[in-house]
Amino acid sequence: MFARNRTEPALIVVFTGLLIAAAGCDARRPDNGTHSSEAEERTLQVTVWGGRFEVFLEHRILTAGQPVSFVTHVTDLESFRPWRTGPVTFVFSPEEKGRPFEEAAPEQRPGIFVASIAFPAAGSWKASLRIPAGDSGESLIDLPRFQVYGSAEEAAGAPPAIAPEGIAFLKEQQWKLLTRTAPVRRRSLTERLLVPAIVTARPGGRAAVAPPVAGRLAAPAGGNLPAPGERVAQGQILGFVEFSEPGFLARAIEAKAEVVRAERAVERAERVLARASSLAGKGAAPQRDLEEAEFALQTARHDLETAKIVRIVYGGSGESAGRSGEPGSGAPPAVPLRSPIGGIVASVEAAPGEYTPADRTIFTILDLSKVHIEGRIAEADLARIPPAPDALYESTHSPGGLVPLAGGAGGSFVLVGQEVDPATRRAAIIYEAPNPEGCLRLGMALTVHIRTKGAEEALVVPASALVDEDRRPVVFVHVAGETFQKRDVTLGIRDGDAIEVRAGIAEGERVVTEGGYAIRLASVSSSIPAHGHVH
Repeated sequence: MFARNRTEPALIVVFTGLLIAAAGCDARRPDNGTHSSEAEERTLQVTVWGGRFEVFLEHRILTAGQPVSFVTHVTDLESFRPWRTGPVTFVFSPEEKGRPFEEAAPEQRPGIFVASIAFPAAGSWKASLRIPAGDSGESLIDLPRFQVYGSAEEAAGAPPAIAPEGIAFLKEQQWKLLTRTAPVRRRSLTERLLVPAIVTARPGGRAAVAPPVAGRLAAPAGGNLPAPGERVAQGQILGFVEFSEPGFLARAIEAKAEVVRAERAVERAERVLARASSLAGKGAAPQRDLEEAEFALQTARHDLETAKIVRIVYGGSGESAGRSGEPGSGAPPAVPLRSPIGGIVASVEAAPGEYTPADRTIFTILDLSKVHIEGRIAEADLARIPPAPDALYESTHSPGGLVPLAGGAGGSFVLVGQEVDPATRRAAIIYEAPNPEGCLRLGMALTVHIRTKGAEEALVVPASALVDEDRRPVVFVHVAGETFQKRDVTLGIRDGDAIEVRAGIAEGERVVTEGGYAIRLASVSSSIPAHGHVH
């Protein structure tokens, strides 16, 4: 007994016949006497794709008792190289009651196994081929039934098998060029428009910290300035700007006193309003007095807010962690520089003790936990973009790795720009993408794959199967072991490397995915390749 290795059922069986001229392929003819009838010259071919192997078998018409060479080409469909592990074994069983038999076919050349087989009786014989498959055991390939005739006269009257028309391309040539094929399958496709894009900061994701007035930069009390790459929290003090202008201390004291005066003014205005409201309610005061009291309170509150802002500017807010600059504090007056967002320090543009003018950016903070990916769509393609389209992105350093941008992946569609750049004739399309690991850096170049439409259960071929011929897409179909047909195809949508074919091929046919141009050259060659088999 032997182990069967059938990863999938046989896909296609092709049973064809050829009439071989007496001068061609003389090595096919077995040394079996002087028979030279027309029936003996008729050659049949069988091609089977099943599981891991492709089997291409040639033999002359079968007559009981007459040995016939079975020339068998075995191709490994994983590497598309000739299979070198043998011998392979034919297993035959008669349709009627009779004794089955086996016949081994040793390898004569890489991938070519030859056995001389004589059937003991006429009839229809069930057949299979047993191929040693290394560590995975043995593969059993079912072959079509073989018809064995009782005499040469019966064989001569057998109906001819029709060979498929096409381009001859020998097995040896296929193996040398590693010609690859794949079955045509159905699958769902999504057409995507590819647009160039870059990574940008989302609104609120970048902050520049600058002092409101000139002074010298100082580190936070008991610490150092944050370094580039360091994470900071929203509101964290990054440093101080110390003032050294003449008269600054006097202005700081005056700013504090002004706050106190403004607070007293607010308290007085509140009491006046309460009294006016009470009198107006009793009819003892005109409504005009109440309106004037309300306006006076609003003015006093505004003056208080202004005084507090001035006090903060001069370091008198009480929030500067011992750097207020008030009399007796022991430190020069200073204004704290706070981070408006949480994130990573991207740059520090000054050192402690350095004089910095007002509005000079000292720290740049980036929050890249989420980023924007901004693509540019050609004006002609804008009509193809559906509302809120799903998309994927692909980085230049990792081609082929597609990451979802929307549709449940944590990202979201933001907008399609309403302006077309007059220079590039492109409009922006923006997505927001999560970036928890920080792999997306600002300015990074990407390619965005935007979904435009889809097709359900479409016939699909890989892009490598298409061959351009006079600006027409064609594919080459493997119809038999050494025969290929050129087919014009009508294409549909494209989804990455997969392309929809709407006409020209059928499901299950095998198309050439590598080596198509070599077959095209063979189709235009004026010479017919000689049979290179050793039989």
